[in-house]
Amino acid sequence: MGCGASSVEQSPIFAEPMMAGMMQGNMRSMMNGLMKVTVHNNDCTYQEVQDFMTPSSVNKPFLDKPGTFDPKMEGRVKESMMGGMMVMHRKKMVEAGPPHNKGITWEKFCEHRGYAAPGYKSKAPQVGEIAPDAKILSIDGGAPSTLLTEAKKLAAAKGSKKVILSFDAVTCPFYRAYAAQDMYKAAGGCPALHVYLREAEPCDVFDAGGMHVTSPLRLNKLVPWHKTEADRADIAKRTQRFLEEFHGKGEAPMWMDTMDDNIEATYEARPWRQYIIEAASGKIIAVLGLAPFNMDGKLAVIKSACAGWKK
Repeated sequence: MGCGASSVEQSPIFAEPMMAGMMQGNMRSMMNGLMKVTVHNNDCTYQEVQDFMTPSSVNKPFLDKPGTFDPKMEGRVKESMMGGMMVMHRKKMVEAGPPHNKGITWEKFCEHRGYAAPGYKSKAPQVGEIAPDAKILSIDGGAPSTLLTEAKKLAAAKGSKKVILSFDAVTCPFYRAYAAQDMYKAAGGCPALHVYLREAEPCDVFDAGGMHVTSPLRLNKLVPWHKTEADRADIAKRTQRFLEEFHGKGEAPMWMDTMDDNIEATYEARPWRQYIIEAASGKIIAVLGLAPFNMDGKLAVIKSACAGWKK
């Protein structure tokens, strides 16, 4: 049923699931158009994202619109899209007080989306390297494990030569509106190990898209910055139930990052990202670029990398 569930009770994340479902096609078209940062249709590089998000860094005019930033910008507290049909009001940031009440500022952008800031050089693992292993936590209070341990277990259980390492954060409106479902379809059944990360767009400190509290994509439970493992486990469990709407019951194994955000930093996965690896060796086959840019290119990468995943 996905986004089109018929009531709040049937949706683990959406406050207006019917509206979110009805708008999915339009949102995909509109948001992918806004976030296509290149002339080409391939996935994008860090540099291409940085040039797009801070146009003044490449001597282009800053137009002060959603998705672009500038050191001299005014804080964004309230914005509208689609001719005023979609209002994005960062109410919880206002209520949180200084410095959050200024809304989305250049400082907030650099803090929460630093990989997309001009001059940042990626340190993330690349294709051909062995995926770094790291501790992951159970969302149900069980014993911790490691990323590659669980990836290999999943591959063995599914008879797969490949595994997707899917680093997730449902507060990103792109992810919950359509991107998570589109990536699942592109994978063609290749198993994915999900790891929930630090919050991508906590309503109290970085409601980037402004769609957390208002808009048809708003969440049915507000998600502030994670302060405890219990906070992270709660939203990870709800994200898992959301994924199961299209993965199938029990088909979206979910773990979470440690509270020092080690995996997020290692894989530069903010706000969400996927790596595809060979299960036996742990070698990286493909890496998606920064999200949510050039989604068509990302889906093509997933489809190609996951082909022939069955043993």
